[in-house]
Amino acid sequence: MQTYKTRSMLSRFKINFSSQVSQTKGRLIVCLAIVLLCFVGGIIVCASMPDFYPADEYILSYNGVQSGVGAFFSRAFSTTVVLGVTFVFSLNFITLPFAILLISFRGYLLGFNICALCANFGLSGLLDAILIVLPCQLCMLLCFALYFAFISKASQNCKRYGTSGSRWKLFFVFLAVLLILNLIETLLLGIFSSQVILVI
Repeated sequence: MQTYKTRSMLSRFKINFSSQVSQTKGRLIVCLAIVLLCFVGGIIVCASMPDFYPADEYILSYNGVQSGVGAFFSRAFSTTVVLGVTFVFSLNFITLPFAILLISFRGYLLGFNICALCANFGLSGLLDAILIVLPCQLCMLLCFALYFAFISKASQNCKRYGTSGSRWKLFFVFLAVLLILNLIETLLLGIFSSQVILVI
């Protein structure tokens, strides 16, 4: 019985998720395209600074529990702020571009960080970037883009039909998913005693 309920719940989730993506694919594609451009821009900017080396206070070494916990909460705070600001910007059609720019700025920082890791830490930086930072952060960027698309659609529906509960549900669901991704990235960086330049 429990298995049937679980399968039924997963089935409903897949259907609802697919429906949401289908309804918001236009704004999702626009958001992802701008994020990708900013990501490439971050790489280009960092690559054009051959003498760039971050100051010690910008380098975080994951070689202890304290540094890992600190990074987790710093990233969790950053994530919550982005979700909250995007929530506010989604309330008005005029401010929607600012939400996209906020998410895209994270894409820029990721591109810059990836390039800086490779340039300054050699092979270890390359491995950390490709195996840990890039996959986790790309998943987070995808979540932010989906959140923007879904929350802006929910705000539009709220103005039409006067229901706001779905927006808060989206906020907490995406916050939970992003915190899980944050935890996974933090654990992986700690296991491999990695170094990163930006906590985003």
